[in-house]
Amino acid sequence: MRIAHVFQLTTSTPIVALERDGALYDVAELERHFATKLADLPGVSDFHTRVVALRCAGLHALDERLLSGDRPGSAELQPGTFLWLPPCATDRAAYVQLGPYAHDEERPWYRFGNSRALLGHAATIPFPALEDEPDYELNLAALLCEDLRRATPEEAERAIAGYTVMNDWTARELEARAQARGRPTSEAKDFATQLGPVLVTPDELGPVEVLRTCIRVDAEARVGSRVGEWTFSLTESLACISAQIELRAGDVIGAGRVLDGSAGSAGQRVPYGASVELMIERIGWLAGRPVRGPEAPPWRRR
Repeated sequence: MRIAHVFQLTTSTPIVALERDGALYDVAELERHFATKLADLPGVSDFHTRVVALRCAGLHALDERLLSGDRPGSAELQPGTFLWLPPCATDRAAYVQLGPYAHDEERPWYRFGNSRALLGHAATIPFPALEDEPDYELNLAALLCEDLRRATPEEAERAIAGYTVMNDWTARELEARAQARGRPTSEAKDFATQLGPVLVTPDELGPVEVLRTCIRVDAEARVGSRVGEWTFSLTESLACISAQIELRAGDVIGAGRVLDGSAGSAGQRVPYGASVELMIERIGWLAGRPVRGPEAPPWRRR
């Protein structure tokens, strides 16, 4: 199943949608058309409620109708009538970024990211004004639908509601300066991270480790690799980290940059204004465009 979270311009409302063969369908309209039980429940169109709290209740039945070819035109969302939102509830999510890891690491590490800066597909990404080396980082991301505390890898696997493509945008010059001073690199990353456009449930994907990736910058294809070339698997990392912190339903977990998943790792650059598209096989493409952001106002008193 392929679930989207979009902002419908005609009603100024965030809604849950299902994607099939490149077309997007409003879940509420599908339920009205098919006269399902959940159609009139208050709050059921809220993404967190429907996908996380209710664990996708009723969505599989709707998706089966779409797969069978029963696709009502009244429920189809037309291009230009909506904006993509990240497939999560940013006001309820913690964003935890894993890895990447050296092969001699003994255990996973993580950092907390800025969930308020999670953006959707096709977004324009304003970088810090003085940054001259914008870069992308291709990740697989998972959305949790269960709390995890001192979990086993098997429990962690069952807690994943679905997967999406992530771009952990990075300001390389800011990152290098922070690393040289032994400081955290949050300033180089916390201004924007992209997710989406769809959340794909595990039953549709199978093993994620074997999925291939691809990167395009202004239509130029760049080297990709398999998703699962990690030192630790995603579920092992989740289990290990859940012994240190409690992970909750609705949290977003970045699985760590894939091998050769950035321009810098390949000795390349990304010009401002370029179209950057990241792909994970069977999940889809995530597009974004980096731009130089406005200069910040003076922050010290004169």
